[in-house]
Amino acid sequence: MNNMTSLAVIIPAYNAEATLEACLRGLAASTRRPDEIILFNDGATDGTVAIAERHGVRVITGEKRAQGPAVGRNIAAHNTDADLLIFVDADVEVHPASIGILETALKSGPDVAAAFGSYDDAPQSRRIAALYANLRHHHYHQHSKREASTFWSGFGAIWRKDFLEAGGFDHAYSRPSIEDIDLGVRLRKANKKILLAPEALAKHCKDWGLIQLWRTDIFSRAIPWSRLIAGQETDGADLNTSARERIVAVIAHSIWLFAIASLFAPAALVALAAAVAAFVLANWKFFRLLARSGGPALAIAGVFLHWLYYLYSSVIFVLVRLSHQKGRPYGV
Repeated sequence: MNNMTSLAVIIPAYNAEATLEACLRGLAASTRRPDEIILFNDGATDGTVAIAERHGVRVITGEKRAQGPAVGRNIAAHNTDADLLIFVDADVEVHPASIGILETALKSGPDVAAAFGSYDDAPQSRRIAALYANLRHHHYHQHSKREASTFWSGFGAIWRKDFLEAGGFDHAYSRPSIEDIDLGVRLRKANKKILLAPEALAKHCKDWGLIQLWRTDIFSRAIPWSRLIAGQETDGADLNTSARERIVAVIAHSIWLFAIASLFAPAALVALAAAVAAFVLANWKFFRLLARSGGPALAIAGVFLHWLYYLYSSVIFVLVRLSHQKGRPYGV
């Protein structure tokens, strides 16, 4: 590896004192040490800035409060001369070898513009909602194509030159959303490669609550992502929007349809059982991961949460597509 490449880590943060210590501790233990760490203070009112300064991190404070991570990352990127930018969320603790793995991925070809890693299989929070959400993310990133059509800024790397040429993150995303996916779409349109490096692991320290998870899934992910796909901005051909996932969504909907039918025709119970079995088998690797990480209780709860995930995600996708076809692209 050519260590002459300069590397800056960028951390957007708002009231992140609960997780920032772990984030900075992970960076300090990295075998590929960053040449610079920049924290964008998005109007924090807790001890975020004090923690960063105690660790010798360069702090940039936004002119306005709570502008969002897209704005923060862009400002930080324009305030460094590093060749390579590593985006790390303030609630993410990278494994020691992970930054080096991403750097190696970026240097694997002249047309590679970006690379991203994966959450590990040992999230910090042990709450069921948090375990389910973090392990779901881990599972998808561990089983997706190496050449991706999207980007992930929770732990992702990009050449600064390519980042600036693409225009950075879209400021229209004023809250954490799909600003990274949108950037990935633009990189792909410019014929740049994005690589998924599942070996570049990082621990997620976010303590998801159930309502918070559903709100994020629906309003920050499913709706805006569906709009991108409906507008033919991306083919949605990887991660959790593949053709296989859509088939599993059909199976998920068949479960409630057969459940209703069984109220009137007991023979439909056979079809219901078959649909449930098909859903479990289709997600067997994920459910096995849940059982291994949290035991039978998490596995059972995970089956139900994952079923709901397929239901609301697919319904939103269909509604957005219909609304787009009727000339109302923002109707959902």
